[in-house]
Amino acid sequence: MRAASILLAAALLALGTASPAAALTAAEMYEPGAVVVVDLQLSPASVAALEAEPEEYVEGTFSLAPTDGTPAGVGAFSAPLTVGIRLKGESSFRDLGGKAAFKVKFAEFVKGQRFLGLKNLTLNNMVQDPSMVHEALAYAAFRAAGVPAPRTGYADVRVNGEEFGVHLNLETLDDIAMERLFGSFETPPQHLYEGQAGVDVVPGAAGQFEIDEGEDDSADLEALIDAVAASSPGFSERMQGHADLEEMVRMWAVERYISHWDGYSGHQVPNNYYLFSDPLGVFQMLPSGTDQAWSASSLGFGPPGPALFEACFADPPCASLYIDALREARDVVTAMDPGSTAQQLATLLAPWQQLEVAPRKPFGPAEIGAAAAGVGVIAAKRSASLAKFLGEGEAPGGGGERKDPVVSGRATLPVAPPALSRRIDVDRAKLGLGLFVARLEVPPGARAHFNAYLATARDRLPACKGSAGLWFRIAGLKSGTPSSSVDGDGRFSLRCRLSPTVRRHLAARWLRLRIVVTVELPGGGLQTFERAIRLPRTAGLL
Repeated sequence: MRAASILLAAALLALGTASPAAALTAAEMYEPGAVVVVDLQLSPASVAALEAEPEEYVEGTFSLAPTDGTPAGVGAFSAPLTVGIRLKGESSFRDLGGKAAFKVKFAEFVKGQRFLGLKNLTLNNMVQDPSMVHEALAYAAFRAAGVPAPRTGYADVRVNGEEFGVHLNLETLDDIAMERLFGSFETPPQHLYEGQAGVDVVPGAAGQFEIDEGEDDSADLEALIDAVAASSPGFSERMQGHADLEEMVRMWAVERYISHWDGYSGHQVPNNYYLFSDPLGVFQMLPSGTDQAWSASSLGFGPPGPALFEACFADPPCASLYIDALREARDVVTAMDPGSTAQQLATLLAPWQQLEVAPRKPFGPAEIGAAAAGVGVIAAKRSASLAKFLGEGEAPGGGGERKDPVVSGRATLPVAPPALSRRIDVDRAKLGLGLFVARLEVPPGARAHFNAYLATARDRLPACKGSAGLWFRIAGLKSGTPSSSVDGDGRFSLRCRLSPTVRRHLAARWLRLRIVVTVELPGGGLQTFERAIRLPRTAGLL
């Protein structure tokens, strides 16, 4: 059983017997196998207001009940809350006469009100996805690849006692979610911008982005747009201090690999994405609107694409990062076993889907079953398509010759040898002890040059106490501080004690460290790569 399947099975087991909603947590509600029942009550006046202005919040009541995953196992409902309710969707929009999708705002009429610590609830109707699993699997793939992405569960929605059907319970990207993903949210200077259909990071477009979080000051976005539009220096160099390219290419790689053609990088006209800026004005990109992922479209892995994607692809250092990210996307999606997981989710949802009736039953059992089964077929085809794009001869594991892919007419990108992975894992449990432990794979007999630093607006502060940036022979020996060794599984570990400055910062807030590794291969040649790693706040760290 693959990792994602194990997580789903564990979530179903953890739900067990339905318990009162008061005992439920937000994390449990967003488990992959969680199904809750949402009860909305709307007065005749509120119904009439939604019919007239569906995107304006009206007053209603909200309550929620956990379940054991089945319609027969619905637990006690939470006490009704007075909330704001509106309809949502563009091409997926349905009014109250159909399978409507909803936004719930808990503090719209009661100041400061929260539910399970949340300010908002988003309930997607999935009327454009017969499988009803595309979004959950897509967001899981982004999260597995290290792309900040919302959590998902499922909800059976009822309005005034009428069955409105199975909805995706999608975590709303607001300042609560931003704090969970990135640490404390400060406004100003941080922002969450929503990219509308056709809106790209190009001159004159800053005012077209919707500011979902943060104040009405787009200086950070304007600076990013100016940097993208500049002609020199090279794209990667001028993006420093404006964009986390390593994170962005991971998002584009997952978008392309799971055939999310309706995202940022899927076409020259972008759609469904967010831009998040940190306190220093450095942007990351977040996915949205993934119901069209896992499509049978022949989405390629190279241009054409929107402004950031094409500029990256034409820049050899950035394009090399993207090629690495494509391989990592293939690895994490394969480990998810999307075909098997789709079938498990479909089995979970089947008894809830049987409760749906026309006009709120968009798909029949045969259509749902065929769409869910198609996920595994599409995932297998994407692996073969990527192998062809990379010039590998055969799909991974087939033993074919690995070639350098030609990714543009301007450059042929170098490909890392199969034995060298650029993935870096941090032992977060050691952070509480003041130790930084990074693990990666390098060939025996190589040498590694390691450094970790905290980037500030003025300088780079070393993350490790004592000497840093030393060379280590990969031979299973420890030497100095930082130290190195080869673990039993062949993975190379670099260890250092965090500097007092970093320990003080981590005791108060999260940090993003930059890790630079240069590997001298046994047969000669150097390969250098840099990764940004987010370290969570470690309370009590001295």
